[in-house]
Amino acid sequence: MKKIKYITLLLGTTLALNGTAQTAKSAYFLDGAFYNYQMNPAMKAERGFFSVGIGNLALGTNGNVGISNFLYPMGNNKLTTFMSSRVSQDEFLNKLPDASRIGFNLDETLLATGFRMFRGFTTISISLHSDMGLSLPKGFFEFAKKGFQNQHYSFSGINVNTQNYAAVTIGHSREIIEGLRVGVNAKYLLGLAYADVTVDKLNLELSESHWLAESHAQAKIGIGTDARLTTDGEGMINGMELGPIAPSATGFAFDLGIVYDMNAIVPGLTLSASVTDIGKLNWRHTQLLNSYEGKVEFNGLEEIDPEDFNKTWEAEMEKLGEDASEMIKFELGDVESSSTALNTTMYLGAEYNMPFYNPLSVGILYGQRFTSSAFNKWHEVRGYANIAPLKWIEASVNFGTTSYGTSLGWMLNFHPAGLTFFVGSDYMVTKVTPMFIPVNDLNTHITLGMNLALGKRK
Repeated sequence: MKKIKYITLLLGTTLALNGTAQTAKSAYFLDGAFYNYQMNPAMKAERGFFSVGIGNLALGTNGNVGISNFLYPMGNNKLTTFMSSRVSQDEFLNKLPDASRIGFNLDETLLATGFRMFRGFTTISISLHSDMGLSLPKGFFEFAKKGFQNQHYSFSGINVNTQNYAAVTIGHSREIIEGLRVGVNAKYLLGLAYADVTVDKLNLELSESHWLAESHAQAKIGIGTDARLTTDGEGMINGMELGPIAPSATGFAFDLGIVYDMNAIVPGLTLSASVTDIGKLNWRHTQLLNSYEGKVEFNGLEEIDPEDFNKTWEAEMEKLGEDASEMIKFELGDVESSSTALNTTMYLGAEYNMPFYNPLSVGILYGQRFTSSAFNKWHEVRGYANIAPLKWIEASVNFGTTSYGTSLGWMLNFHPAGLTFFVGSDYMVTKVTPMFIPVNDLNTHITLGMNLALGKRK
């Protein structure tokens, strides 16, 4: 809608880049899963494997808001937006958190192999990882809904963050004493793109004749190309010229894990713990950007007609949108080196095989991600029921309570000799729009992969 255009333009300069989904937690207790070493390097596959391209692909979104926050039923299978006069201000705004957060995640294993070596199990892989997050303060939507009903609005705290990198990983696990297995993954990282844009001040004072804006924004951008930001005659950034793609950051990271089979003490019980992605990327050339700080006054709202408020309001907002695009303009700052930490994650797990039917087990997994980014920080507890009715078929159903609400997960893994296939989700969506967009929240996840199994099970 045109009303939204003005607010969208306030963010136009902050959206610069595209934005790690994790390996499926639903597969954590499945013995035939090849990629559990990515969550706990002490875990070994039942046999060797090899994959190219689609060995392990995971896509996910997360957020504390959903379509139901912004679309409302009207009856007769029709919907209206939160901007409609049929939706009260309290009904809309009371459902929103103080900051609406949305994240997008991608994790793809391009090449991977695992094999027995040095009295243990060794893995080698090349993978791509991408995170993106957007955070909008409640005032952003309050202004869209209320307009001039309030004289003061604050949009401070708008943030966009993304980090994209490739990883070359070598891992090894082995049993050091009976029942106790340890593992480590060593990762060499290549940074492809990074951006962190924050509007730390954006306050509006409104009246029917004019409005006053106080704004300031800053950004850090690291781009994995021979890129050059272009500027206009006033020194403000107006575009970007890209060159050949080349990594602009390198780094190292480690995963550490342990698995303890307590069969000698408590038959059927296995405990596990791990910490993944301990490390950082060092960006050689981080471009700092700053907007000017001060007060800007805009005039031109004299034409608001009370008799035709909606029409004239939309026309004025469209005109002000053009002015607003000038309000937050970045100028080039210093170029410096900087570092960004990976999303360090901890897992604690326990699995118990049922004594009356060994192929059936139950498990519990606690996970917590430690990161400075609000988009990717989470913790959760997930309970599992796992079954392997045949040697080459296994499945898991699990239920979790997380920082983003509750979730239903599942996994099917077909791992006969030769070609294997798995598919699953940590966040099963049960209600979607006709365009398959989740209704109640944006927590979605899908993972799948095909691999070649090598050798015999052990």
